Amino acid sequence: MSGRGRSSGENYRAITLRLEPTKKQKRLLERNLQTVVKMLEISRYEFQKQIYHKFKEEQFDVSSRLLDLMVQRISKSLMSNKVLPLDERNYKFVNPSGRGWFIEVLLRSAKGRSRKEAKELIPICRTDNKYYSDIIDGTAYPAVIYQQGDDYFLTVTIPVEKRWEDERPVVVIGIDLNQRKHAASLYNPETGRFEWNTFFDLEPVDRKIKEIQRKISQIQRGRKPTELTEEEREQINKLYERIRKVIDKGHGDFIRKLLEVADAYWEKGYDVVFAVEELKGITKRAGKDYAPFNRWLHSQWCYRRFGILLDSRQYEVVEVSPAYTSKLCHRCGSEVKIHGKHKRLITCPSCGLKDFSRDLNSARNIAIKAYKEFYAKRAKDAGNVEMEADAGIAG
Repeated sequence: MSGRGRSSGENYRAITLRLEPTKKQKRLLERNLQTVVKMLEISRYEFQKQIYHKFKEEQFDVSSRLLDLMVQRISKSLMSNKVLPLDERNYKFVNPSGRGWFIEVLLRSAKGRSRKEAKELIPICRTDNKYYSDIIDGTAYPAVIYQQGDDYFLTVTIPVEKRWEDERPVVVIGIDLNQRKHAASLYNPETGRFEWNTFFDLEPVDRKIKEIQRKISQIQRGRKPTELTEEEREQINKLYERIRKVIDKGHGDFIRKLLEVADAYWEKGYDVVFAVEELKGITKRAGKDYAPFNRWLHSQWCYRRFGILLDSRQYEVVEVSPAYTSKLCHRCGSEVKIHGKHKRLITCPSCGLKDFSRDLNSARNIAIKAYKEFYAKRAKDAGNVEMEADAGIAG
């Protein structure tokens, strides 16, 4: 991975802001959302026809009834979202006279065939908003407004510049993702030491997921999906969405802890790199080691979601091979003995490391491996000061 200056390397991050429209603005938003729904219904009909005829032309060996159902469900999944799309032509962020952030949005204000449009200043909720620092006056990144219950939200995709300056020394935060407990450790090659460690317990997340799953089971009552009513399927879909939000919140809480440390080291003058194992290795190990635990927490979706959320932040993220990260001692590189109630402890016969956390050992190995494989090589290739890849590591 090439070295980069601070201004290069742009990622994107989706943030959601709660809006506080007036009663009049709520009526306008509802009217505009209804207009979108009507347009989608027309588009869905045309879309269904095109898909249907495309399948017929290809002469797939399926019954007409099955083809009808496939077309209907594909179009429904694509067009069922009730959202108002926005871009630079119909909205922007504003902060008039420093009174707080608003969106200035162009809304159709009259009924019937009239196409009269007017600008509305809709306040962004200050108490729920964690992202004021990400909103730049006058900008208008791609966004959508949607309604959830009686509340309105704006989801906007903003660019995120990666923090990286070639002349800075590097610290690496190795992250070991597990189903019961995540672990992270910061390795500073300048000192050869691990200067910070943390754990994140996932059992509370697991309990919440199981509570929601019990509600799903109560609705299903052993029936097949085809035997459920439309209302029951809708309830179940909402409960699955709640599970995803619970997982997102767990990821978010852990990532916040990581970012607090990353920000502190950036202020000290370091480049910060997050290192994680490749996705395939994580899911294979999690499924083997944690079979009794909730499948949601060792699914590819769960780990991929963590990677997406972490990569959308301001720091570099690299993946390393998971080979031997949990089997070798981070201090001396010898093979360890794994023991303990849940096989979460290690002891190293070679250097005397005893009853050490297997998860923390993996996090440290991930950090060392990322530094050796990527950043020692990058510095050497760039002609910087030679770094010794196999420098002594202090515990």
